[in-house]
Amino acid sequence: MLPIRLQVRHRRGRHRVWKHLALAALALGLATGCRSGGSSSGNDAGPGSRAVTRSSGILELHLLTMPVALNLDGAPGPDGVAVKLFANVGNAAKPAPIRSGEVEILLFDGLLTGNQSPLPQPAYSWKFSAKELRSFETQAMVGTGYQITLRWGKFQPKSDRVTVIARHPIGDGRYLYSTPGVIACSP
Repeated sequence: MLPIRLQVRHRRGRHRVWKHLALAALALGLATGCRSGGSSSGNDAGPGSRAVTRSSGILELHLLTMPVALNLDGAPGPDGVAVKLFANVGNAAKPAPIRSGEVEILLFDGLLTGNQSPLPQPAYSWKFSAKELRSFETQAMVGTGYQITLRWGKFQPKSDRVTVIARHPIGDGRYLYSTPGVIACSP
């Protein structure tokens, strides 16, 4: 490495010294290479891709819901919900696509309180494989997500609210859960 000599003779020279130091730091950074984010585990699905798989480490599910239930069949009363689902891997900055496993979305009549363990029996549920989720995949500024409209069939809510939760099996009968989404509906 070449020695760097700094000589400051007058005020204008100080500015020049800082300029040379900044350029030297930039050159050093470019020469040694920089890397931010990413994973060294080898679980990436491809260059620039961070697909969610069973072996991808830490996983978070985020479920966003519409504030009210939807009337999808034209008959009086609500009969479905709209949700957006996002999945994060580790400390990745953006949500990633789900490329293996499955996701279940559970609908509960009323408001779930606290950390009910075990969860009560859902009033209705939907199950999607990773392959089925691809038809709902969307790209947003925040990353890859899934926009899904769900009909609950003959279920009639007894409460003025329903709670929706997404879950992803992580093995040994254990699940990773999203935070619950509460949706208003007329009884």
